[in-house]
Amino acid sequence: MKPLSNKSTFILSLLLAAAALPALAQTGPMVGTVKTTEAYFLYRPGEVEKPLRLSVLNASQQVVATSNASSDDANDYVAKFHVTGLTAATAYTYKVEDVSGGSPVQLAGPADGLRFKTRMTTGTKGVVTVAFVSCANSTSEPVWERIGTLNPDQVILGGDTPYVDVIDLATSRSKHRAFLETPFMSSLIHGTSAVGTWDDHDFGLNNGNGVNAADRRNNTRKAFVEYRAHDQFGTGPEGVYHKIDLGVMEIFLLDPRWWSQTGPSPVDPTKKTCFGSAQWTWIQQALETSRAPFKILTMGEIWEDKKNSENDDQFTYWYERDALYDFIRSKSIPGVVVTGGDIHVSRHLIHRQRIGYDLQDFVTSPAHTSVIPSLDVTHPNLEWSSQEPRQFMTMTADTRVTPPLLTARFYKADGTIQREVAIPYGQLTPKAGEGLGRDLRAWWSFDGDLSNDSVLGARFDATAVNGASLVTDGGLRGGAAQFFRDDQQYLRIGRQTLDDTPPLPERAGRNPLDDNGAAHTFSLWCKPSSLPAHGSADRHFMLESALGGSADAGYVLSADLRSAATDTTKINLELHTVTLQPAAAASTSQPTVLAQGPFNCELDRSLFTNRWAHVAVNFDSTTLRLYVDGTNVATHVLPNPGPAVETGSLIIGGHRSGTGRNFDGLIDEVALWSRALTAAEITSLYHAGTPQALPTEVSAADTDGDTLEDWWERLFGLDSENPADALADADNDSVPAWLERAAGTHPQIDDSAVYDYLRELTSPNAANTALIFRHPSQGTLNLRLKASDSGNLEEWSPLTPADGLTGDLFSNDFLFSLQLPPPAPWFIRLEGTPP
Repeated sequence: MKPLSNKSTFILSLLLAAAALPALAQTGPMVGTVKTTEAYFLYRPGEVEKPLRLSVLNASQQVVATSNASSDDANDYVAKFHVTGLTAATAYTYKVEDVSGGSPVQLAGPADGLRFKTRMTTGTKGVVTVAFVSCANSTSEPVWERIGTLNPDQVILGGDTPYVDVIDLATSRSKHRAFLETPFMSSLIHGTSAVGTWDDHDFGLNNGNGVNAADRRNNTRKAFVEYRAHDQFGTGPEGVYHKIDLGVMEIFLLDPRWWSQTGPSPVDPTKKTCFGSAQWTWIQQALETSRAPFKILTMGEIWEDKKNSENDDQFTYWYERDALYDFIRSKSIPGVVVTGGDIHVSRHLIHRQRIGYDLQDFVTSPAHTSVIPSLDVTHPNLEWSSQEPRQFMTMTADTRVTPPLLTARFYKADGTIQREVAIPYGQLTPKAGEGLGRDLRAWWSFDGDLSNDSVLGARFDATAVNGASLVTDGGLRGGAAQFFRDDQQYLRIGRQTLDDTPPLPERAGRNPLDDNGAAHTFSLWCKPSSLPAHGSADRHFMLESALGGSADAGYVLSADLRSAATDTTKINLELHTVTLQPAAAASTSQPTVLAQGPFNCELDRSLFTNRWAHVAVNFDSTTLRLYVDGTNVATHVLPNPGPAVETGSLIIGGHRSGTGRNFDGLIDEVALWSRALTAAEITSLYHAGTPQALPTEVSAADTDGDTLEDWWERLFGLDSENPADALADADNDSVPAWLERAAGTHPQIDDSAVYDYLRELTSPNAANTALIFRHPSQGTLNLRLKASDSGNLEEWSPLTPADGLTGDLFSNDFLFSLQLPPPAPWFIRLEGTPP
């Protein structure tokens, strides 16, 4: 054997030495959950067990807090740190040291971008930005780079972050490491809090749930927990749900995977659960006790039907989803928005008045390069969609402005903002009507135009087709819609357009009713010019809904007149509907769409001859009840109980296809409710044959009558059933809660300087005397203000439109408006006297 040279011996020695050393590729450090006075971190120094110390440094680079942990083999060498005793809304840096020897050895420090900022206290005015991402892999580096340049306060990893899809623990761990160790992701998590939930792929199986992924979920959960630095992971041993409080925004990261299909639903024991009992209770309690103005419910799944062969969406569990929506509404919880991911396209939907206000629904996906255009499906509430790779979304909550503002932006990795949605807080506060105005979703009186007079407004105005027109004085209270069957005339409601583009027939039309609603009522008056001849196959439709352009689905609302079976003196008022049947026991099945009907009711032809007849139908998921002229004439029990399916546009005076089975005559006073009206309400609606205008005003509930809306009292910790707390002063600024609400100041922040200034305007030296306020029911505080402006603080001119400007601080209705100010500098001065 030829002897080795000195050079060869040296190289061999290096190779042998390297083989003997453990792998030292590090993961992190990673900033996890950050609170007002504490923070969580993780760090993996490599495949080596070490005692480690994480130290937090203030602006002077002094250590203010430390946490020790070990990189144990049992946890894949990941060390977790929990630091306490910090100050709210404060910027810090941090370092990680190896303390296994006599002197600490720094492994990573501030120069590596290790920094974080504690959260502001809830109730503090401020602004935060959160980046939401789902569906990411190694091709997502440009997304992490772009997010880094935006410097958000929080990153939410919304599922399929990373893709795991294995059973064994070792591979699951290695995929998490690889995900966190790419250069731009590593840089991002060093200095930005990143937390997350999972979706099917990081849960371990495409379309996975608690049953079909039972063989792997324990391993994928262990790897997930090891490589996330959260303060909570579900119940502790199960699930991964938790929440992040950012002061002005609270994010609830839900887990729709762990418990799905594993047992009965807490809202309906006859159906399979999605969230499980423990998480269901947690969601409700966390939402009801939240004091953050904006509350974001986020998960990996979408909140609607994916409309493919898979069942991992909230449509499959509509009963739990809708029970959650109904809970938010019943508790008057303001500021709720939902987000999802998973489907490899981004979307924005608005579910009108679903939770007492419009429910904004955002989907952000994918952060990688794989797009699935087939999942950009129709939906009646779809506002916008994007089939672009490398997408993410930010949400910015700003409470420094009045009203507070939530702004969502959909980004591409190159920085292009594809869509921006600004939502003032007033649009996220619950309001409702009274009496017959409660849950009134549409009302077409046809008095002068085809407009919808309900709270949903012009979105559901009618459009005349084939010459359908209004008569101005032939209706019950004025005008009415007139249809000539031979001309195939009808009205269409809610044909959808996206971003002001021309109508797209392949898109689902809009419908005032809720998606998969459990109850609804429709009411109309009709005066036929002709009826189907006895023995003919003719059908005269008064109205029918449809799903998009489909002639086969979505006819949740359907009422027509056709020949009776045998009696020549009768006419058949026929109803149909379409409902959902829950998924079968198999864990991969989906809810089934069921067409139900015809439901027949033979009535005297005289009811519809040369007279106005009132027709009303209510639906409660078990029964269709038909009323004619205020009387219940038929009760049709559904063979298969269930909520209504998704439905789209509505046709008045025709069949769902528009033409072919049209009405002949007059139709008036058409209305829709998203609840089942009682028999007494329908009698009052008939009103002895002389209908009255429906109430269309909506307002916020005020249970205790103290002038403070229930939602506002709950948001700030007051009692919505105790009128005395209108005089509460939680912030000890001598200003009662009712005046804080009226003036737009904060009941938990000392605003006394503002009021002292106003008092000084009205009466010099008044700020030195005690403030005395009466209960708002006893009167209001008024000031007469004189305003002037100046560009140099020397020459002042009265503000137009008038010198004297009267304001009512109680109602916050100041009776003047200002034009946009001229270019800076610009100053305004107010001088006040009592009215």
